[in-house]
Amino acid sequence: MVLIILWLASFPKESDFYFDLGQGRSLDIYCEGEFFYEPPGYVSFQITENGSIVVPERDFSGIGPQRVPSGRLEVLSTRDGETIAFRRNFNVMIMHDFKTNRTWPDENGKVKWDDYLLANELLQRFKTEGQDLYSDLIDHFLHIDLSSPDKKLVVNQVWNAQGDQAELRVRVYDYEKRESQLLLPQEIITVPLSQDFDWRSGWGAGWISKNRFGVWVAGAGVRVWEFSDEGAGKELPSPLDVELIEEVKSFPAPVLESKSFRL
Repeated sequence: MVLIILWLASFPKESDFYFDLGQGRSLDIYCEGEFFYEPPGYVSFQITENGSIVVPERDFSGIGPQRVPSGRLEVLSTRDGETIAFRRNFNVMIMHDFKTNRTWPDENGKVKWDDYLLANELLQRFKTEGQDLYSDLIDHFLHIDLSSPDKKLVVNQVWNAQGDQAELRVRVYDYEKRESQLLLPQEIITVPLSQDFDWRSGWGAGWISKNRFGVWVAGAGVRVWEFSDEGAGKELPSPLDVELIEEVKSFPAPVLESKSFRL
């Protein structure tokens, strides 16, 4: 494991931070100071190899008004040095794979679905070597926001990422009680976090009524939970009514919105 650490403070002008990655490779971080830009400002990076630019300078994080980056910066690598991760205060914000020349996040610093899959793949490489890295964008990417018709309950999670798979785990928040409950199907349902599963049209979820929420998954059928007046959820037993199944299967997959870092 290679570990390079710098401490970043406020600067009135753009400043460069250089990381030697070995094998003729380097990572440069460019930070706009509070007197340099009209908010919002940006933090950008560039990767070079043997003097040639591998990843042209691109923004990866915004800076709010009167804020500049601060804290601990470090670069980690896999044992072969082919995959690197840059993190700020232990939060991974950049990754690059030299073997395939793939970089995360994209040119606009946003994390969309394909970016999520790439990040998850690269993080797994570190994990297999005993480095369990964390990125808040990846950790929260699968979170959704589906409110019941009466706005008393909201589903903020349907899938829970576990390595290279996701497990169906419905998390519901009760606005009145200000508490969450986790609802698990009677049978475990997992799907791959890869292109092998159609995340755009291979599942769907939605509220059937103010006290019923349903999820369908291709190849795994339909699951429906019913909520009491007190807000407690319980899965309806099989077999489900045919009309109920068809209604749930009409729900599209919730849109997983692109997200971006912001300091």
